[in-house]
Amino acid sequence: MNTIYRKNEDFNTAESGLSFTLTIVCPYALMLIVTAVFQFGLNDTSSALFRYISYFETQISYLAVAAFIAKQKGGLRVFRAEKFHWKYVFLGLALSYGMLFGLGYLNELFVGALENAGLHVNGVAPPLDGAGQFALSLVLIGLMPAICEETLFRGAVLRGTAYMNVWAAMALNGLMFSLFHQNPAQTVYPFLTGCVFALVALRSGSVFPSVIMHAVNNVAILCISYFAPQAQVYNAATLATGLVLFAAAFAYLAFFDKSKDPAAVRFAPAQPLHGKYFFYFAAVGLVLCVVSWIVSLAG
Repeated sequence: MNTIYRKNEDFNTAESGLSFTLTIVCPYALMLIVTAVFQFGLNDTSSALFRYISYFETQISYLAVAAFIAKQKGGLRVFRAEKFHWKYVFLGLALSYGMLFGLGYLNELFVGALENAGLHVNGVAPPLDGAGQFALSLVLIGLMPAICEETLFRGAVLRGTAYMNVWAAMALNGLMFSLFHQNPAQTVYPFLTGCVFALVALRSGSVFPSVIMHAVNNVAILCISYFAPQAQVYNAATLATGLVLFAAAFAYLAFFDKSKDPAAVRFAPAQPLHGKYFFYFAAVGLVLCVVSWIVSLAG
């Protein structure tokens, strides 16, 4: 019998969808408080301090969602804190290089197309004025999101699509991760990384390889922005190397590494809830993301 919640059932598709919605709603709630304090109390919402506190409150809200998940039956296991084969780290590093210096060019093409169409696109440029801000950015933008976002997206959210085949689950996870950023400038690249992170998590049965990949990706972008802001990242050599590395690693994971996801197999309920409940409970978060994306594009 399908029900939205069964008391004796492990973390289910409804709770997985709700986790996504909470991941969107909680930062909004905390951001209203932070903005009110800076707007009406300090009369300053343009400073680096405001931006860093905004980054910090976002990560705190993700930790709150993770705490909610952990309290559910079987919730801790959803985070996929499992042992894994180290080959997935090396494959992940190859994929990360390929996405950053190869496929990342697709994001620039997408942004350029939007701008050529006369649409408004806000770039993402964290404050990096000095070594102190750079170090703070490494923690708040580089490392914390890698841990928090991966445990949520490649843990709780991916758990809700366990009834799908690998390709469908991978594509949906990438789409939700892209929408989650709510920024036209962060549409294509997060979609690609979300898909690849999901594939690595499914093949390895652990969230740790994707956490490492995510951290490497974030830290690399910050380092390039800080140490070589005028550097030409994409050229023939980096594109060719990146595409070759990505193609080789992705082909192996997709077609030759037939490892099953032990976490999904072990934690799948005997009678899984129908997948529609995942979308029912994720709907609020998805709508908010789409609206925010459109508003950002409209300027």
